[in-house]
Formats: sequence, structure tokens, C-alpha cells
Amino acid sequence: MFKKLAETLFGKGPSEPSSDGFFLNVRCSECSEQFNLFINTSHELMQNFETDGSVNYSLKKEVFGVGCKNRIYVRMKFDGSKKLVSREIENGEYIEEKTKC
Repeated sequence: MFKKLAETLFGKGPSEPSSDGFFLNVRCSECSEQFNLFINTSHELMQNFETDGSVNYSLKKEVFGVGCKNRIYVRMKFDGSKKLVSREIENGEYIEEKTKC
């Protein structure tokens, strides 16, 4: 009985990691520190409403490490289906994932 009540109030335990997202891998341009961040597209994207009634999404992320004072600014734009349209980075660079053949 208590187990059922606890599941109702708090859920069934740790949730599985969401596949609704992607990894954002960046490197600081000053100290070369690397950051591997998971971006959850269900929660972290900002919804933008256009005057024609369409919807698109954007992401603004500020990344900084422990020992370096440099801040990395990431800006990304997505279409209405949350597919990447453009991306910009300041004070850093993107680290591209290498795919295996």
C-alpha cells in the first residue's frame, strides 16, 4: 500500500534519460577546456512566435569553466520541427563528433 502511494506521489523512481536532445560539445578558445553538455530540446529551447503565425525555437547558452574567466556564448536557431537551422559561437569553437564508418 505504501509503495503504491509513494509511486503515485513521487513517481516510480529515477526516470530514464530523455532521448529528446543532443550533445553540445564546445572548446574554450583561451584555455582549450572542453565541455560536453546535453541539451534537452523539450525543456531548454525557447519558443518564438512569428508575425505570420509560425513558430520556431532558439537556444542561448553561456558556458564557463572553473579555472578560466573566459565565457563561451552559444546561440542556435531551430525550425518549427526543432531541426537546427543556424548556430553561432563566441569565445570558443564547436567540437564535431566523428562518426565511425
